[in-house]
Amino acid sequence: MKKLRIESAVSDNFGWRNLVMFVVVVVVFLLFLARAMYLQVIGNGAYEELAKSNKTRNSIILAERGVIYGANNEILVRNKPSFAIELNSSLCGNVCSTIISKLNDFVALDKELVKNELASGRPIVVLATNLDKDKALLLETNLYQLPGVSVIVYPIRDYLYSDVFAHSVGYVGLDDKSIQPNIVGKTGVEKAYNEYISGISGSRISEVDSTGKKYNAIAQEDALPGRNLILYLDKDLSIKAYELLKKVVDDKKATAGVIVAQDPSTGGILALVNYPSFDPNKLSTGISSSEYQKLLDDPNNPFFNRAISAVYPPGSTFKMITASAALAEKVVDRYTTIFDPGYIAVSGYRYNNWKLDGHGEVNMVRALQISNDTYFYTVGGGYGAVKGVGIDSLHKWARLLGLGVLTGVDIEGEVSGNMPDGKARAWYLGDTYITSIGQGDVLTTVLQLNNVTSYFANGGTLYKPRIVKSVVGVKTYQPEVLVQNLTTKKNYDIVREGLKAAVLPGGTAYPLFDFTQRHAGVELAGKTGTSEYKDKDGKPATHAWFTVFGPFDRANIALTVFLEGGGSGSDDAAPIAKELLDLWFKL
Repeated sequence: MKKLRIESAVSDNFGWRNLVMFVVVVVVFLLFLARAMYLQVIGNGAYEELAKSNKTRNSIILAERGVIYGANNEILVRNKPSFAIELNSSLCGNVCSTIISKLNDFVALDKELVKNELASGRPIVVLATNLDKDKALLLETNLYQLPGVSVIVYPIRDYLYSDVFAHSVGYVGLDDKSIQPNIVGKTGVEKAYNEYISGISGSRISEVDSTGKKYNAIAQEDALPGRNLILYLDKDLSIKAYELLKKVVDDKKATAGVIVAQDPSTGGILALVNYPSFDPNKLSTGISSSEYQKLLDDPNNPFFNRAISAVYPPGSTFKMITASAALAEKVVDRYTTIFDPGYIAVSGYRYNNWKLDGHGEVNMVRALQISNDTYFYTVGGGYGAVKGVGIDSLHKWARLLGLGVLTGVDIEGEVSGNMPDGKARAWYLGDTYITSIGQGDVLTTVLQLNNVTSYFANGGTLYKPRIVKSVVGVKTYQPEVLVQNLTTKKNYDIVREGLKAAVLPGGTAYPLFDFTQRHAGVELAGKTGTSEYKDKDGKPATHAWFTVFGPFDRANIALTVFLEGGGSGSDDAAPIAKELLDLWFKL
């Protein structure tokens, strides 16, 4: 009886196990059946698309940017063929790092660049640019080892004159905000007119075999090239300006330099040259992270556009503005004379003329010719019987002529400078005196100052400076007037007469005394300037200015030479202007 009960229990356990196994088998079968139905019926469309994508590759066809021409239709910037390596991280998945390591067997990658690109989070990144045809072919034949890697056509910018136009034309690079590889302007004209010159990228869908090798184009949309630009920039003048600045800075006669030239009849910029500068080709063809950091850390600041982003005291070049204000406010006229003993003394303070023994009797024209400080102290702040313009009117006229105000030049980075109004801090008569000769709180850009010179060159119109003359096939930019008819022709001509006298014997611009004789009657007018400042060690130093225009009655150029820490306007800046004007007027 006991034995029978044991056998019955065993039999019952066996039955339960069979039942459990049967249920498990049925459940598993139903799961497989459900999955099969999903794959074959419900998810059929999605997986069909996935299967198709596994045997196709999408690639971008980058558009060529527009060609950039100078004033005489000479090419300044063009494109040249090249290739780049693109990685689609969604295709390489968890083995991206392995693939990148393998890629190094074929092309030396910049580790820092790769790291930054991968960290960007973009699904498609560019790992290397500026590949030649041989390297591109080698990679193409080995793509089966590199899932997610593609070789794309990557036209690169060719800046034909390197550093010369770096701060005006600018440079290009990859767009950090785009999920697809895209080249955009980073600075200068390249950035300001990017919408016109960038073009529209195309695309290509290709079938690939199991190794990833492309063998048939399914569809293609061609890229549309960008629009060409024509600039006011004169190639020969700019190259010469760069060479002259480079020499004076490399010879340690200045710490930096700027040359700006304009067509006074339009405001068009004929030259905008900085030194130190940089080679935009290096930035546009894939500079390494270490090289780029070296440029950023360079104490000479090669990226700094000193023509529009730096401000300096204008020194005696400001006397053009003080003269205009004094005549317009009827403080003096053409014939008012002031005796200069070499200084004025007020309340125990002495304000010296640059010529310590004085110039004797001077009027407006003579004061501009010899850059007499005593005369401009007097008419600016008042002294003796002369009431003076005062800081309010100096501020008004300086701003009317564009100081302390953005010019609106068509590239980014411009600053407004500073023209004091006497209200921002405690203001004294002595502050007005030194403001009258372009010192103290007065700060201007080189472009602003050259625009003032253009005003005195063209009959009395202040134009908006512009680098780009036209977008080919789209628009030609017309000269844009900022201000005109500020004063009477009589007063305007008095200032011009003084500027003309400055470049003739007896004036401060002695390097140009013989210019008219050497250039078949071409007459000039200009103003020297030597502004004081303290260098990085706190020691007194000077900037050199010279601004000039010509021919006097039909000016086609207004030119300003500025040397940072570069001595005096007469001795250092004027000789550089002379060489540039010799070139312009074809000695």
